[in-house]
Amino acid sequence: MAKAGRPDGVPSVVRAVRILEAVGNAVRPPTLGELARSLGIPKSTTHDLCATLVQERLLSRSADGRFRLGVRVLELYRAYDAASDLSAAFAEVCEELLPRHEETLVLSVLDGPEVVYVACRNGTQPIAVNYRIGLRLPAHCTATGKAILSALPEQQVRQLFACAELPRPTRRSVGSVDELVEELVRTRQRGYSVDDEETVEGMCCVGAPVYTRSGVSAGVAFSTVKARLTPSRLEELARQVTGLARRLSERLGARP
Repeated sequence: MAKAGRPDGVPSVVRAVRILEAVGNAVRPPTLGELARSLGIPKSTTHDLCATLVQERLLSRSADGRFRLGVRVLELYRAYDAASDLSAAFAEVCEELLPRHEETLVLSVLDGPEVVYVACRNGTQPIAVNYRIGLRLPAHCTATGKAILSALPEQQVRQLFACAELPRPTRRSVGSVDELVEELVRTRQRGYSVDDEETVEGMCCVGAPVYTRSGVSAGVAFSTVKARLTPSRLEELARQVTGLARRLSERLGARP
């Protein structure tokens, strides 16, 4: 049963969250039986949920059978904290350099072979593509994804896509890892990435990588309608997005 004021959800997920909350709030690391009794969950179900949480490193179990939060909880917190700092810096730099720009600006981070959008600033144009925070798209198709991938060693790129067949959202999407590697070489040479109707037909994006002291951190890109993207407009957006990425990198502590 869901707690008062909280909507119902998938029972197993809700129970797993309750277990994590109970372990995190416990004065002393609880045993399996203590968790089952305090949460009112059958012991067999608690065992299966805890075993899965241990497997996923969200919980750890000591030799005496007591549970503690796992290292992955810290990793998730660090990712959340970094994304929050990144999003705040993105908003500040956009306001400083490009207030009320016509085109939409987006920020995303790499998660495996996908990018996750963590910030968006809508442009003033009436016709634009809307992005929602948390949206996932194939990294090899998007301007932000290709910007990030262009800053990684080729071997790492090949490893990211070795076990997955490259999805092709449109007929213009990159179809193989070899094609992607060639595109990333061109991206590095010109200093910015391009999504030419590879994610959505009729939409183009121009992007650049964002760095911190530890290396590439994210990708930033303009998203625009293909009909508006003349060669001179492409050059202008590329200059602006690389300048914004450079300023954002500096704000995040990257060395010049």
